[in-house]
Amino acid sequence: MELIDRYLQAMKMALPKAQQDDVIRELTDEILSQVEEQEAALGRPLTEDEQVALLKQLGHPVQVASRYRKQQYLIGPVVFPIYW
Repeated sequence: MELIDRYLQAMKMALPKAQQDDVIRELTDEILSQVEEQEAALGRPLTEDEQVALLKQLGHPVQVASRYRKQQYLIGPVVFPIYW
């Protein structure tokens, strides 16, 4: 589980401080349930390569964390038509 813990730690650093604990708790539950499902289907613990494959399906930690951030624009949607 060290690999999953490192993945979640990398994601936590990219999350807004106010949401870190809630989001990490939610994602931990989701990841662990997927691990349990795969282990039950295989009848054995997941190998490190299988854990890597599972985490790759989720996406890069920073990319996943960006879904929880407030949308920021270089040029806001109100001004963009004028700029264009």
